[in-house]
Parts: sequence; C-alpha cells; structure tokens
Amino acid sequence: MCAKVLQALLNCVKYFTLRSIKIIVKFTSGILRNSVYKCLWILIAITVILYLACKCDLSRKNGATKIIPKHPVVVWWTLNFGGNVGTRTCSRNVKCDFLKDRNESDHYKVEAYLFYGSQIKLNDLPPRRPEDIWGLYHEESPRNLEELMHEPMLKLFNFSATFSRHSDVPFPLQYLESLEDITTLKHFVPSLEKNKLLTEIAPVMYLQTDCETSTERDAYVKELMKYIQVDSYGACLKNKELPEKFTKDYLNNLNENDFLNFVARYKFVIAIENGVCEDYVTEKFWRPIKVGSVPIYFGSPSIRDWLPNNKSAILLDDFTTPEILSKHLKKLLANDSLYEKYLEHKTKQIITNQKLVKELVERPYQTDGMDTVERFECFICEQLHNKENIGTNIVNKLHYNCPKPISALTLSVNPTNHWVYSWYYARDSAEKLYQRLTK
Repeated sequence: MCAKVLQALLNCVKYFTLRSIKIIVKFTSGILRNSVYKCLWILIAITVILYLACKCDLSRKNGATKIIPKHPVVVWWTLNFGGNVGTRTCSRNVKCDFLKDRNESDHYKVEAYLFYGSQIKLNDLPPRRPEDIWGLYHEESPRNLEELMHEPMLKLFNFSATFSRHSDVPFPLQYLESLEDITTLKHFVPSLEKNKLLTEIAPVMYLQTDCETSTERDAYVKELMKYIQVDSYGACLKNKELPEKFTKDYLNNLNENDFLNFVARYKFVIAIENGVCEDYVTEKFWRPIKVGSVPIYFGSPSIRDWLPNNKSAILLDDFTTPEILSKHLKKLLANDSLYEKYLEHKTKQIITNQKLVKELVERPYQTDGMDTVERFECFICEQLHNKENIGTNIVNKLHYNCPKPISALTLSVNPTNHWVYSWYYARDSAEKLYQRLTK
C-alpha cells in the first residue's frame, strides 16, 4: 500500500524531478529500519515537496518568478502582427526584446503590450497594470472596432501609431507611395483624348464593393446618377461590367498598370471614404490623383491639407446637393481650361502644397507599412528606456479623431442610419471597458 501511495504522489510532482525524490527515499530508508516509520517519513517528505511545488506553481501564475531578461520585453497581444521577433537595436543604441507569441509573456516580465486595432477583442485583453505601456497601431477606419471612436477606449493606451498627424508615430500619407506618383504622366490621358472617349464611357466612374458605409456613399451616388451619367462597377449600384481581364480577383490588382490605365480614361472618379476621420485619406483619393482623373471627394475634414495644389479635387461638401454638384461637373465638361485647373499636378507637374511635401520628406517611413510598424515598435522601445522621464502619457481623441457618422448625402448626421445607433452603443461599451480594466 505504501508503495502505491508513493507512486501516485511521485506522478503528481511537476516541478521537482523524480530523481530528487528517490534520493530522499534512499536517504530515509538508510536511517529508518521500521517499514511503517519508513513509509511515514517518505510520505512526509513528499508532502513537503508537493507543497513547495504547488507554491512555486502559484507564484509563477502570479508573476512572482517570471524571467527578467536583459532588455525590456515588448509583446504584440494581437496575433500575427508586428515586425521581426527577437532582440532589436533601435536609435540611440537602445535594445528591446520583441515577442509575437503572447503566450510567451507568461514566462517574462513584460513592460509593454502592443495592439493592432482591427484585431482587438474586448473580452480578451491582458490586465491593465499602471506600470505597463500599451501601444495602439491602427491604419483603418473604426468600422472594425467602433469603440475606438470614443476617448474612454483611447485612454487605455499610452502611445499610438495612426493616420492622424497628432499620433506619436503618424502616417497620414500611408497610401501615397511617393511625390513622383502625383506628377508622373505614366497613366495620364490628356483632355482631348478623354473628350473622344465620352462616346464610349461616362464622364464619372464609381467602383465599390462595400455598399453599407457610415457615410451613406451609395445613397449619394444614386442621387447623383439622376443628373449625370456615372459608370458604376463592382457590387454597389452596378450598371456596367468591368472588362473580363479585370473581373478575376480585381480587388487585389487595383494598383496594376492595366487597371490604372483603365481608370485614367475617366474625367472624374467618385472617392467617398468608408468613414469620416481627421487625416484618414485612402487610396480612393490617391488613385485618381496618380492617374490624372479628378477625384470627387468626401471623407477627411482635413483633406485640404493634403491636396497637391489648391484645386486638385472636387470636394463634395462644397456643394449642398448632388444636383448642384452635377451642374459644376457639366460646366467643367464643357470647358477644358476650367477642367485642367484641377490637373496642374499633371499638366504643369507642380506641387504647390509645401505641407504635403514636407510631410513626406520628414517621415518617409509612412509609405511602407512594415517600416511604419517597426518604427512604432522602436518608438515604444525608446520610451521604455526613458520611463523615468516621460511621466504618464495617455492617448487622446486627437490621435484617432472620428466623430459621429456624417452622411455624404445630407452633410449631417442621419439619426436613422444604423451606424449612428452603433456609435452610441460603442460609446457605452468603451466606457464600461475602461471602468472594468482600470478599477
């Protein structure tokens, strides 16, 4: 019986080797001759070992015995995102250890957690310890995580990398590869040739597959179609088929030369963003700029700061209704000189907006997604090495400024838009999350 109990206890030991217990057994058996006392002493010894093992296990779970590495440890909490793992040397020769597998954080003293906005799950977050640094990386509109539109959610983070110029690592020009893209004539179709093409195509192009947006994009285009001809491709309001060569996986080939040449034939391209956020300017705007069509734009309230020249786009909110906009478009169609004032970045190959030029020159990293991620990682690493001097830094609304959804059609908040209801729901959800994690 004693042997059976002994074996059962031996099988339960996790953190002490079988060999160490056998040594104890051998030692005690050499001292004690009486089998009853022998069994008793063995049981006592193993009970002590098991107690210590359990205590050790508990302390591991509580973080008391975690490995303290040579360099600060940074963990991407959201899966499958981030730069290279391992030790990285950043500017000023500071070093940090980066992990992508958050399960490894159980074994290390982690000082910073990074999160990719689109992959954050509100019911799956680490403890929000005041001494830890949290960093938010997000390049998209808030439709994937609407709580980010609200400051209680943003206040959970110490630093950010977003499209906002006010972010710690900003990338408002993430969809502009170079200044040369603005002035190149590679895809440009002159006005005379565009005029001839009007016998085959409409003056306005619309291409979208996402038909349910907070900006009520389709509602605007549907109304505009009453007053001017629009070629609509894709899933939304489709009235024309794409050429066969573009129908297969075209969403992944929107920047291929053949497709860009196809877009360049149109005088105007509708560019209405999925969401309205400060500095959120996507390829919807930059693609027509690149090919030499005039974007009809609605989205970022700060778009004027990023126009190559004063007149590089037709801004939808300058016209109170689609009908009034259509009259302006027809005026430009009838006068090439007026139309080409919107194309001086092509016809004269000039960029007069020095803010745009300066932004791309001073922050060249933002045209490369991976470079931006690694820049943010190193920024966080530098903060960890300077913790005693930075004080408490908290992300605020300016880092990700997306107000209550505005309709492109009415240029105001539509209370019947389900995205508006969702905005209110996300506001309450963000407040509850903040209270839960910081109480």
